[in-house]
Amino acid sequence: MRNYLIILALLTSYNNFSQEQLTLEKAIEYGLSNSHEINIARNDVRIIKNVNHLGAAGMLPNISISSGYNGSINDSELEFNSFLDLSGNMESDISATQAKSSNLTSSIGLNYRLFNGFSGIYTLGKFKNQKSVADENLRYQIENKIIEIAQQYYDVLNKDNAYQTYKKSYEISRDRYNQVAERYNFGSVSKLNLLNSEVNVNQDKIKMEEASIMLSSSKLNLALLIGLNDTLFIIKNEFSFNNNLNLDNLLNQMSQNNSSITMAQLNYAIAQDELKIAKSNFTPNIDLFSSYSYNNRKSETSFISKQKDYGVIVGLNIEIPVFSANMKRKNFQNAKINLDSRNQSLEHIKSTIKTALVNAYYNYQEGLKNLTLLEKNLETIKKTSQLNKELYEMGQISNLEYRESEILLDQAEINYTSKLSAMKIQEYLIYQLTGQLQTK
Repeated sequence: MRNYLIILALLTSYNNFSQEQLTLEKAIEYGLSNSHEINIARNDVRIIKNVNHLGAAGMLPNISISSGYNGSINDSELEFNSFLDLSGNMESDISATQAKSSNLTSSIGLNYRLFNGFSGIYTLGKFKNQKSVADENLRYQIENKIIEIAQQYYDVLNKDNAYQTYKKSYEISRDRYNQVAERYNFGSVSKLNLLNSEVNVNQDKIKMEEASIMLSSSKLNLALLIGLNDTLFIIKNEFSFNNNLNLDNLLNQMSQNNSSITMAQLNYAIAQDELKIAKSNFTPNIDLFSSYSYNNRKSETSFISKQKDYGVIVGLNIEIPVFSANMKRKNFQNAKINLDSRNQSLEHIKSTIKTALVNAYYNYQEGLKNLTLLEKNLETIKKTSQLNKELYEMGQISNLEYRESEILLDQAEINYTSKLSAMKIQEYLIYQLTGQLQTK
């Protein structure tokens, strides 16, 4: 509790300087620009983009250049068999001191896979789908962050409305206590009335201070969420609702635009690509290879003192899979199983999101009706409270009866504003489920 009081004191001192209005749109802008999750998702997109090309899919030739040189200085002794010299004139041995030898080699080679069962094409398709998954995941992270910010924004709004309600009640109780105290001093009210008024003031003050702490804590959470360094902002208390939502249109938008469904569809497509790749492993591989080489050799102890070799080699290599310890077949079977799992996951996600959307829609429609009733009820309670105030001032009802009407009014105001926020969050959830959140 002490820590909360310290935070409250600091925030209150800050708020004495200046406050700027923070709209939900601005809060979302701050939050998206400072989100670690979104930045990570953007990096994932960049990484996938870097491998999404023909070379990574094995559809471009490999070219390599190599060069080497080695030299030596050695003492050498060579002995020859006598039959090598048929004339009998060759010396039986040769010796050389500090004999030098060197070898220079250079080559450039090209290798290109002409055919691998179209594995390269399927791999390239897989890369493109993975890039699309990364893009959709980025959109998913952005949508989640928007919802998170909106929830915290409206929580601040709720806490602020509660604080303003309890503050107003406290000010009324305080003024009434001052009036009762003055009348008590003149002997026109009893000690009991004075004590009851004092209790009411204390109760309302406690509620106001607790609401103030909760408001400060909520504002601090919002500031941390969106990356603000302070809580020097006020929340705009405005609400508008979409009364033209159609379930059939929403379901159609969901099937086309929902990020989770789209990612599931792309993952299913990736599983199809992986199955095709696994199937292509059973086909022969045909490689074209070509190279140009240069070799320059020198030796003081060899029969040939200098030798140069250079030329071009061109050829085809055909690799036919015969036996791989049954691994290729197992990989193919696993790819089929994975494809079925991805299909099951896709259908499950479709069903889950459809259920969530239908429930959200009907809850939203029912909420709009309840909101109208809450508003009418609030207006009625306001009139009743005003009437009770007049009756209390005329001495026709007790302090307890008047107090009960005040408490009822406070709760009605808080319930109404809370319902407003809950309905707005429900509306945002519908937009998220239908893939429209970023356009609202």
